[in-house]
Amino acid sequence: MEQIYYKYVKMELEQFAMFNESFPTPGDDVQFQTELQFSYDKEQQILCNIIVVKATNGDKIILKADMRSFFHFSDESIAQLRRENGLIVFFPQLLIQFASLNYGALRGVLFEKTKGTVLSDYILPPLSLNRIIDKSFDVM
Repeated sequence: MEQIYYKYVKMELEQFAMFNESFPTPGDDVQFQTELQFSYDKEQQILCNIIVVKATNGDKIILKADMRSFFHFSDESIAQLRRENGLIVFFPQLLIQFASLNYGALRGVLFEKTKGTVLSDYILPPLSLNRIIDKSFDVM
């Protein structure tokens, strides 16, 4: 396969909320739950990666963030990813790269947004996305 050409078009913090009434006290166990998904706009040739992170303290949500990153592909790259049956196949290594870029950006956003709060002591941990993304994203 030749090189895949894309442009990081934009990123959006779609949602960000801290729930002060549920903030942890020192020593509390804070858990992070991460969800991710992909979507693709065929007309604009833009792949979107969505990452939603929730931080919880027991059964209470203390933080929720939804970050979206958009990547535009060249015509030549889409042609490389297109199969004979018309299916566009985004292979796992490519998806891992895009999700990693988005997740890293989200980690930085959360670091900045929680400065000066009790949540600044809780850094969103690194995530091995290659353990999560193991299948291609196929678009008809």
